[in-house]
Amino acid sequence: MAEQRKIVTATPENSETPLQAVRSWVTPTRLFYVRNHFAVPALDPATWTLTVEGRVARRQSWGLDDLLALPERTVFATVECAGNGRSFLTPHVHGVQWGAGAVGHAEWTGVPLRLLLERASVGADAVEVLFEGADAGHEGDQPEPMAFARSLPLAKALDPDTLLAVRMNGERLDANHGFPLRLFVPGWYGVASVKWLQRIDVLAHPFHGYFQTQKYTKQRRTPRGDETVLVGPMVVKSELVRPRAGETLKLGTNRLFGVAWAGQDAVARVEVSTDAGRTWNDAELLGLRAPYSWSLWEYLWEVSEPGTYSLLTRATSVSGQVQPAEHDLLNGGYEIHFSRPTEVSVAGTLRGWDDRGDVDTFLYDMNAYAEENSRLPLDVTLEFAGGEGI
Repeated sequence: MAEQRKIVTATPENSETPLQAVRSWVTPTRLFYVRNHFAVPALDPATWTLTVEGRVARRQSWGLDDLLALPERTVFATVECAGNGRSFLTPHVHGVQWGAGAVGHAEWTGVPLRLLLERASVGADAVEVLFEGADAGHEGDQPEPMAFARSLPLAKALDPDTLLAVRMNGERLDANHGFPLRLFVPGWYGVASVKWLQRIDVLAHPFHGYFQTQKYTKQRRTPRGDETVLVGPMVVKSELVRPRAGETLKLGTNRLFGVAWAGQDAVARVEVSTDAGRTWNDAELLGLRAPYSWSLWEYLWEVSEPGTYSLLTRATSVSGQVQPAEHDLLNGGYEIHFSRPTEVSVAGTLRGWDDRGDVDTFLYDMNAYAEENSRLPLDVTLEFAGGEGI
């Protein structure tokens, strides 16, 4: 049976990438995690328009065909929900109870946002750019209907990698991922990448909307006291994909495999501990290493004694950010990136089959998976061209 996203909530859909299915750099679109706050809007691409207004010299409206005729840019990037891992927090924190799978890595293609802003001629007093989606509804503490909306600092909006995305993994966006057009902000948590985009408003003041100041915020300690700040750029994090918690492994060589990412940075290092954090050893990074993108890694673990072991992983970014050992309580239910233990057993009557320098085993994994999925849609096979939703 083909792998499927893991449903966390059905209405609206919030579902996870099955991390155990990760075998290469790009996540297949059909497995890529979905984060919806409201129902998916039904949009007709023939009548849909995008409006650019506010502190601009020229208010403009764009149809889909007009946008598709503009120059495009492609960015490979990992995207993670800001609440990914919330179910692992103690005590319980309110919100969607994500496991580890609200993250994925894909190829994103679209028109650089700065191109539209330049054509509209942004005013000298502009400080932020507001993005409003076509999805609307209400939250439990906000009974009045509202559209989903977030803003970016002007400098981030003008970054050449900030896109008005129309394709994901080479194919047109599907409904759950923002068809016909979404904002895509590489290196930032998925909440910034507004889906079903229909309005851009250039502002001369900070935006104070619900998803900007009441949700998706954290606390920071300053000399003036605690301050509320926006959840924005992603932070460094790693996940152990295989083995899974509770698995029984063999004496000898066991292959540990996982992914790591660092937001706007590339990953510089992944370390593994097999003794609950007392000692650490370097894992081997596999394949491409690039800004915005996760890295695959493996570690060949030699085990000579049966027993129960607590495995930990720790990533470091190229700028020196290190994955922490504990969750920062000031983050509340967001930025959950502490090293989380995975408990496994090693049986004394079994022997491992992995060989040191496990490239052959890794390639066998990839080839077997590719053959198994060779008759599935293009987005599945695309993962081998390049490794859970927003």
